[in-house]
Formats: sequence, structure tokens, C-alpha cells
Amino acid sequence: MVVSKARKVEISQRRYQAVQMRVAGVSPTVIAERLGYSGAAAVSKDIDRALQNAAKQEQMASEQLLKLEIDRLDRIMASLWPKVIKSDVNACEAALKVINRRATLLGLDLINRNGVADTDMASLLGNLLVQLQQRHLPPDPDTDVILDAEVINEIGAGDEG
Repeated sequence: MVVSKARKVEISQRRYQAVQMRVAGVSPTVIAERLGYSGAAAVSKDIDRALQNAAKQEQMASEQLLKLEIDRLDRIMASLWPKVIKSDVNACEAALKVINRRATLLGLDLINRNGVADTDMASLLGNLLVQLQQRHLPPDPDTDVILDAEVINEIGAGDEG
């Protein structure tokens, strides 16, 4: 069955109105009466289709955005790689950041070495332990910048909540 462009636009507009009305709390029965559907079931079916189409469009958009970001990371890595091979420390650090970002975007940081998501308790506790250890490592004077900070122990009058 071939549907004309005008009919497609009409269907799309009616579907949009049905979704807006349903979001506003109007019952499918009332929507059917006002927009000329055969009944409440047809309204529900049409709204489901609209929501499925919206979800599909959103999924496609996020996949395109992910591809764009991965392509950007590829270009950054390609520009860094000649310096990484020459052991340029700054380039190596930047490359590691690119690698970490790629792993995060692709969900690789959520997978353990066996290719299984880290959802078991041992993996979760192991990851937590590693994070805590990294957070509390003593500063390395060769690589970490230590800033002097003034500690304020007094709260001025009127600053208390």
C-alpha cells in the first residue's frame, strides 16, 4: 500500500497530537473521539509506534555521536603517535588519556579480563580497592605538583547555617 506524502504528514501530525494529549493526561478514549481514531486501542497502538520511532531516532543519533567522538579520538591519537614512539612523556600521557576516554565511551572499562561485565561482587570490590589505593598513593615529587594550601579552621560570625 502506497501512502502519499500528504497522508504521511497527516498521520504524523495526528500521532504527534495524540502523544501530546496523552502526556497531558487525556485518556485514550477521549483522544480517539477528538482525533478520529477508531477506538482507544488504536490510540494506544499509535502512541506506542510514535514512542518506538522516537527511541529509534534517539538511538541512531547517539550511535552517530559516538562514532563522531571515536573518529575524533582516532585523529588525536594519530597526531600523537609519532611523538609517543619517540618516548615523548607529554605525548604518552595525552595518549593514555585518549585510550582511557575511548575505553569509557565504548564501555571497555566495565569489562574484566575474561570479557565479562564486572558485576560480580569480587570484581566490584577489587575495582573499589584499586580506586582507593590510587586515591591514597603518596605524592611522587617527580610527577605530582604539590600546592601549598592555607587551611582555615575558623568560621566567621554569621557564616554558620
